[in-house]
Amino acid sequence: MHTDLPDDRVRPGSTASIPVPVKAAGVADLISYIQHTMGFPPRNSLAAISMTGRNLGAVLRCDWDPGTVRTWTDHSAYARQFAGHLAQDQRADGCVAVLFRDDDDRDDDDPQGGEDPTSESDRLLAAALERELSEAGLPLMELWLVAKGRLWHVDCPAPGSCSGHGSPASWAETSVVNTSLIVEGSVVEEEPLGSGLPPASEACSAELAWALRNIREIGHGTSAEDEAEDLEELVYWLEAWERVLGGEGLPEQPTERAVLVAGLLLVEWRDCLLAAASFTLERALSGAAWIGTLPVEASLAFEAEPREVNGVLYSSVILAASRRAPDWERIAHLKNACTKLLPAATGPVASALRCLAAWVEWARGRGSAAGRILLECRHEDPDYPLGQLLGEIVDRGMLSGWAARRETAWSATARRTG
Repeated sequence: MHTDLPDDRVRPGSTASIPVPVKAAGVADLISYIQHTMGFPPRNSLAAISMTGRNLGAVLRCDWDPGTVRTWTDHSAYARQFAGHLAQDQRADGCVAVLFRDDDDRDDDDPQGGEDPTSESDRLLAAALERELSEAGLPLMELWLVAKGRLWHVDCPAPGSCSGHGSPASWAETSVVNTSLIVEGSVVEEEPLGSGLPPASEACSAELAWALRNIREIGHGTSAEDEAEDLEELVYWLEAWERVLGGEGLPEQPTERAVLVAGLLLVEWRDCLLAAASFTLERALSGAAWIGTLPVEASLAFEAEPREVNGVLYSSVILAASRRAPDWERIAHLKNACTKLLPAATGPVASALRCLAAWVEWARGRGSAAGRILLECRHEDPDYPLGQLLGEIVDRGMLSGWAARRETAWSATARRTG
């Protein structure tokens, strides 16, 4: 997944925020805050925290490979795009940044951590970030490097003059911020190497084949009775998914699970599910009826009048662009359901489940996690339209609108539900 920068590879991978004001006393607190915000320890990344006074705000993570960013022009272009993303936190008045390397050559036996690993590329990046972030109104206060299992102050004039220079990265595990966020229920786990999803089925079960056969018949009837039956099928499907989104869990019967999966074959149904997970079923149906993707009768069946404001909200979901905060708990239930349904799915509906899971990760601000799921999806089904669309969004380095604002971002507290 690449952006449109000339010669570098930068992928925004996570922007989120902790809703409760958090203050950092040192670099160990900063590392802890970044790890808890993303839910995993970053590798080969540049992460920055926007700050309002001493309060920590949104976190932005991008892939960082100094081997592909060589010249001052390249460093400046990288820093300019990075600053543009971070500046979306309009209340911030400064920032701190941390470079993370995936280094295995740790000097654990050396109390000083061995030779300072900061490079000329690191210092060029520091200079470029300082200039671009200052122009964006977010002056860079500090840039740290995590490498060889230790913390290093980039461009430190004299190691003895920089507090914490060469200290163990494990200090983050005992920081005040780490302790407070663990108490809140936040957990830091190793990021999975693959998609994190189970494999889809290699064959279509009898239950899924039956459900898909019924779905393919929808919309092909011509009589009023056929239309009434189609509406009944849609209402039944939406009611079944609403129970899942509300936290009741998946049905036990394979046939009922197959019905949930089969409905994803219809794009209009799938997109309505995405909106229903983000807000409420009533708002989703009201919006879908207003823009004409689902019949008005479906909206009225749930006592939801078609309204323009919900039509606008519905249209904003795919890019996570609404000013209204989504319901992260319902979205988590959607992701969990997709994960559990995938082993019994195959073909286009398996692609739909993968894409819904990828969208959830992207909306949360975890572009790298979304990219890994989409890589698997595009390998299995390269022509699936939603996979192509989401792939382009991630490849371009587009950040979720929700993740860019602390009022709407997926937070450490929201992660308790998955």
